[in-house]
Amino acid sequence: MSRPDTGFIDYTYNAASSPVLDDAILYQDEMGHELALDTTQFGRTFQDRTHVFHIARRPDGVDSLARIFNLNVRGKRGNIIQAYPSTEYDFIPSYLYTRVGDYIHFQWTGCDTNPAGNAGEGTDQTDRSNVVQISDSSSSHPVSDDWIAANTNKVLFEDPALRLRMAMLDQVGCLSREELLEKNANDNNAAEQDTQNCMKLNAAPQYFDGGCIRMNKTGTFHYMSSRNHNFSNRDQKGIIYVTPLLPTWAVGLVIGGAGLFVGAAGVAGMMFYAKSHPHSGVANMFSRM
Repeated sequence: MSRPDTGFIDYTYNAASSPVLDDAILYQDEMGHELALDTTQFGRTFQDRTHVFHIARRPDGVDSLARIFNLNVRGKRGNIIQAYPSTEYDFIPSYLYTRVGDYIHFQWTGCDTNPAGNAGEGTDQTDRSNVVQISDSSSSHPVSDDWIAANTNKVLFEDPALRLRMAMLDQVGCLSREELLEKNANDNNAAEQDTQNCMKLNAAPQYFDGGCIRMNKTGTFHYMSSRNHNFSNRDQKGIIYVTPLLPTWAVGLVIGGAGLFVGAAGVAGMMFYAKSHPHSGVANMFSRM
């Protein structure tokens, strides 16, 4: 008896009703062909690469027409060999092009179960990332307080509290360098692994939600993760480009169009005046044209 096609296979297909059987024998031209099937292997999963993501509601205060870009982190702890087939840490997108008035949602997820011993900074087996502004793509140092204070430089996060949050990820229970060394008997490696070492982001949560931040001024902004930069091919940097709402040519076009409109309106007004005042100087001017 054939079964109706329900579109999926459930428990009613168990045992002898299964569409696949151990060492199944199929016939062609009255000749049997035995297939090397082992149904105990069918449920095995060697690499589970399933993921779950959630789309949140647009935050209050963000205009319904404003664009929101998601800035995330990809890759995992380890050098290029240890991380394979994944990649080393990187911001995604590494080059983000936005306009004034756009929002960037800074968020990323770390991990606490990387293979032990994989190359990386901070507590072993963990992933953590932060955003610290640098002066340009060739730089490997966070910009100084003097650089931020200079009027000639453009700062990605103008609010000091926001800069601190994006760099330190809301960590609490932090110890100073001196306190970490005292706690760990002057063992530098143990101090760097210590969960109270906030300079290495060890006290940060796995998931960080920096919220939607509005881009208010144009410029090119370079940034890095201070934890994952190893002064080698293993670094974690990104660039945000913020352009005007309208490009220069469009601004010129709008200005030109506005000028033509004003001129046309002026001419129309003069023609109306000339028509209603046929003996005026304006009417005489149009009569000569």
